[in-house]
Amino acid sequence: MIKHFDCRKYDYNTLSMHFKSYVEKHNCPEVFVDLSDFNIIDAMKFILISSAYHCSKYPSGRIKCHIASNEIKNYIKTFATSNLELV
Repeated sequence: MIKHFDCRKYDYNTLSMHFKSYVEKHNCPEVFVDLSDFNIIDAMKFILISSAYHCSKYPSGRIKCHIASNEIKNYIKTFATSNLELV
């Protein structure tokens, strides 16, 4: 069952720390994250950091990220990691 990490609950400056804590506390080989409220730079930073951490705990896991626009999705795809799915 896919878990949902709610980014809106946290300040962007502590978001990665809260995601790491979430992954440590929950059994979440698949997790959904809605980044539609973030600009491209903040979304990229979060995706790269969170996908690397998630992959270290769940090597065959997946992070499904909702992104605001196709333009941003296309840009992020160039940096996407193997455990990331943009929706």
